[in-house]
Amino acid sequence: MARAGKDPVNAPMIRHWCEAMGDTNPAYTGPHAIAPPTMLQVWTMGGLCGHGGRTHAYDELLALLDEAGCTSVVATDCEQEYARPLRPGDEITYDSVIESVSERKTTRLGTGYFVTTRTDVRAGGALAGTHRFRILKYAPARSGGGTARGTRPRPVVNRDNAGFWEGVRRHTLLIQRCTGCGTPRHPWLPGCNACGGVDWDTVEASGEGTVYSYVVMHHPPFPAFDPPYAVALVELAEGVRMIGNVVGVPYDKVRIGQPVRLEFRHYDDELVLPVWRARGSAPEPPEPPYVADNALPPLEIPVTRTLIVAGALASRDYQDVHHDPELARRRGSPDIFMNILTTNGLVGRYVTDHFGPTATLRSVAIRLGAPNHPGDTMVLTGTVETVDDGGTATVRVVGANRAGRHVTGTVTVTVPGEDLS
Repeated sequence: MARAGKDPVNAPMIRHWCEAMGDTNPAYTGPHAIAPPTMLQVWTMGGLCGHGGRTHAYDELLALLDEAGCTSVVATDCEQEYARPLRPGDEITYDSVIESVSERKTTRLGTGYFVTTRTDVRAGGALAGTHRFRILKYAPARSGGGTARGTRPRPVVNRDNAGFWEGVRRHTLLIQRCTGCGTPRHPWLPGCNACGGVDWDTVEASGEGTVYSYVVMHHPPFPAFDPPYAVALVELAEGVRMIGNVVGVPYDKVRIGQPVRLEFRHYDDELVLPVWRARGSAPEPPEPPYVADNALPPLEIPVTRTLIVAGALASRDYQDVHHDPELARRRGSPDIFMNILTTNGLVGRYVTDHFGPTATLRSVAIRLGAPNHPGDTMVLTGTVETVDDGGTATVRVVGANRAGRHVTGTVTVTVPGEDLS
């Protein structure tokens, strides 16, 4: 049964969305304005009050999953296809169906089910776009004490190594160096193990290294860790060795001699640790063809608390994990995090910023990875993979933050009269 959107397409909501996304595309203003295509789902959202009295199958399914203990939810995938632009004054109707429910799966967040829905959005009876949306409805991972998963152990900080951990907190890996003989050393010590000198300074590590040795940890299990996982002795380019987790590849793909790159990972509000990302996994810096002529210039987006909340409000998404830090922590997250509608809007803005106001988005399909938390910086990069004779390009987009890939996606866009090859 078709349902009506709460409001017609309107200029104030478009303006609010564009301000939240930082989108200055002139196509979205003026007497001939269209709505940003990535707002497609917004017109179907129930807002703070929801859709009064609805009892359709989706609500019943979510209620059953709640009863089964899967009380938390996070969006994972979004696929949109745009059939025609929406304009202020258009009255929206939409039909939603449940396309699939996965078998019970265990993830880092917890154990639950992936639910995929498809929504056809119409204006004046004509199809405006199709929206596929996937969520994970899950029971948060718990420790033996019945609280949120265990706190990761803290490093022992003393007067000899405090400078090292202060550098890590600032995302800087500092290596001690003897000022007498120039020998670098790690871990930090009060004296040089080569000449015995007590005077030293520091050098910042380049972040490049190779796996010198490694072990795969299976036991003993500990609530703060997800075994099996690989712990490596990494030989840094500066000549010292350091122990750390290897991320970005399955534990059974770690190899001696494998090149790795330094990355800083936030485990909660206070704990930052250096980890080692296997080269060739996200978030690798752009390699060809990203540096070739078919590359889009990178776009850095500071992820502020304001951006996260403004994006949730602009998309009428009042899930508490996007605005309430305390409730987000109760649900297993270290802080609030960006919702998928905001990410979708930023990806669309990134592509149309590059191709200009005459560009027409045909589709946007994204998948989320590492969350965007306050204090992160997301860097969007893109490359044109194909261009057809009609001027429609397929663009691969990746958005990475300090924890890894936040989003990967594919965007199709048409630019009339332009040679995109």
